[in-house]
Amino acid sequence: MFEQQRHRKIFIPVVAFLIIVSVIFYFSDRLTLYFFIATKYSKTKTPAMYVIPIEREIQRTHETFSTPYLLSYESVKLNIPWELKEKSESIFSTFYAFKNKKGIVISQQGEDENFRQKLLDDESLEVQNAKSLYGEENLKSEYAVSNLILHTTPDQFSISRPAPENEKIIPLLMLKGLYSVYGNVIYKFNLDNIRGFQFGNPQTTKNIYVHLFSESDQVIRLHFIAGTQAEIDYILSSIEFL
Repeated sequence: MFEQQRHRKIFIPVVAFLIIVSVIFYFSDRLTLYFFIATKYSKTKTPAMYVIPIEREIQRTHETFSTPYLLSYESVKLNIPWELKEKSESIFSTFYAFKNKKGIVISQQGEDENFRQKLLDDESLEVQNAKSLYGEENLKSEYAVSNLILHTTPDQFSISRPAPENEKIIPLLMLKGLYSVYGNVIYKFNLDNIRGFQFGNPQTTKNIYVHLFSESDQVIRLHFIAGTQAEIDYILSSIEFL
């Protein structure tokens, strides 16, 4: 009897120890990733990583501007309420400088910037697995993928979450980091046949970036220099994809 009690006294601590070790082993990878994310993407070092899009309605201004300049670029045309001074073209973009010292840089999305394809081409996942992991709706267009990325934040990673939920956050955070250079505010808007995101507030910065998505998933990027929100809204509301 005393022998049984002695074995029981030894057995219980051993079982408890094994359970603790198993739990630590089970969570070790998650803990490592958790501390990596908490360190790399802390709110103090990378506040832009915690910003998500705010819904904003484009104001169709009734303000009268001087005769607009009709800008045509690739598959898009838009009205600009400023007088053109000069135009400078490069391989990837075109810069329009205006006489009032305002400007616009316009470009198309490069092949290496196709985030939808990056997620589908992830070597660790098959296409069907990618759709299962991220959700088919989130991969149906470049706009949907961009929306998913911009709504991802570091604090969504949790050691208590199922592994697949955490697994998808890492690549999305890496892609979101590419947007962090645009500033600490993001607006999301819808027009008739166009959706998009505006990065930056003209009241606090002179550099505003807008990514536009057509119904057919064409992507056009605009960089406004020194434009007011009313002027930007006027330009956005005039856009037509050809």
